[in-house]
Amino acid sequence: MNELLLGVARKVITPEVGCALMGYRPDIFSESVNDDLTATAFVFKQGDTSALMISLTLCSLRTDIAERILANVEKEYGIPRANSIIHTIHTHSGPRVNGPDPKPGSNGTGGGWGELNVEYVENILIPSVMEVVKEAAANPVSVQMKVSVGESYVAINRRELNIENKIVLGQNPWGPIDPKMTVISFINEEKKNVANIIHYAAHGTGSGPNHEITRDWAGVMIDVLERASGGITAFFNGPEGDVGPRLSNGKTTGDLRYALELGGKAAQDAVRIYKQHSICTTPTLSASTETIDVPLAHRIPKEEAEAGCELYKGKTINIAGRKASYFNRVLKSYEDGYTEIDSVSFEQTIIRLGDVAFISFPYELFSEVGMRIAQASDIPYTLSLSISNGAKGYFVTEDAVPRGGYEVEMFQTTNLQPYVHDADFRLMKSTLEHLKKV
Repeated sequence: MNELLLGVARKVITPEVGCALMGYRPDIFSESVNDDLTATAFVFKQGDTSALMISLTLCSLRTDIAERILANVEKEYGIPRANSIIHTIHTHSGPRVNGPDPKPGSNGTGGGWGELNVEYVENILIPSVMEVVKEAAANPVSVQMKVSVGESYVAINRRELNIENKIVLGQNPWGPIDPKMTVISFINEEKKNVANIIHYAAHGTGSGPNHEITRDWAGVMIDVLERASGGITAFFNGPEGDVGPRLSNGKTTGDLRYALELGGKAAQDAVRIYKQHSICTTPTLSASTETIDVPLAHRIPKEEAEAGCELYKGKTINIAGRKASYFNRVLKSYEDGYTEIDSVSFEQTIIRLGDVAFISFPYELFSEVGMRIAQASDIPYTLSLSISNGAKGYFVTEDAVPRGGYEVEMFQTTNLQPYVHDADFRLMKSTLEHLKKV
């Protein structure tokens, strides 16, 4: 078997204090830095095959920017776009790197939350990512891999059903979560830890609408495991669409104190799992990218769009602003003679390292989708990644739609035409077919 080479590097990508923070409202600006934001790159090579995984401690990266970065990486360093994943951990306490998509007819996922921080993207983010990939690619070492899995309950389903029978953002102790935390470690020939990847699923909203730049709860977990293992550590968030941090205030948002408290608990779990006995192996590296089609239903009637325009007239902030934009776009589509389409598509990348498969999704997947894919997969550790290679909004389960709530409203207003009612099943089936080819 060919040896597996890994180059890993990290670069700080913290913006200047005073930048607008991503999430909640457009009027929240940073006043200090609690912990630096980072870009961490893993460059894998085995024989003629190379692959790239990048973890950005940011919220969500607009799809066209993600594609631009990966195209630049392929051009400059020869790592195929089809073998690359760029991921964001979903902290809301970082700069806005998502915003209304410039493509005609596209809603984007930033509308109602403020504009893209173009200066940060052009002057800090893109140059830093290119530099960190260059550094990682230039310093490969021979490694073996070990995988450790355990349970962590620092996450909780956040679709709380209140006394008025409404879904609100809170804590739902009987809702689904995936308690599995997976720690993948890479060991060099001297038996020293080179790097770790932590996979778990929970929103990075512990700090709430704060004014500190921070990686939120995941930052503590990353730093503690890094100190305990001696290897550069990165977090890759799983299907966190309906999952938030299990804060001690009974909510899934708080302030920096709550985020750090939960991060300490997550760190304990990560170290405990890392220290489990696992066998080191030299895995086979492979990668694949395929176009995944997600079917669409018909647009809402023109009359419903007109009523929505009137109801949300003048709204610009958060979900109300999102709905105002959506209803206006749908109404305009009727006026412009828009022809309906059958589906929308995205490019899905799978990177496989032996018994581990990382699957990119540009969505904030509901936890059940990832668990169903993992259960049906023949690959022992099938790890779905949210908000990877772009950001196309929430992706909910069929049974969540009748209850409604924030995530469902976001899901239903992503496209001019809504997704079909069983879109989660269609996505799962297409992903499983793709997995068979890797």
